[in-house]
Amino acid sequence: MNADMIIAEIKNYIEKNILDKSVHIDAATNLKKAGIDSFSTVEIILFIERKFGVAIPDEKLIPDNFNTLQSLSATVLELMPDTN
Repeated sequence: MNADMIIAEIKNYIEKNILDKSVHIDAATNLKKAGIDSFSTVEIILFIERKFGVAIPDEKLIPDNFNTLQSLSATVLELMPDTN
């Protein structure tokens, strides 16, 4: 799984389940400015943990890791087991 695939999965989830249908995001969109609040962030974390089979440890629960789809993807990739 690569960053683009992870971004696409998370983007799809957020657009279908969290944001208003009129709001569209891309990999670099500031998620907070797009309307993602702390409750939505918890939903996203739970989705990521189920979808990608990773547990996000407390030390990764910092705002920088949740700014954009790119930063979320980087965090997920870092937590995924090596598939090389």
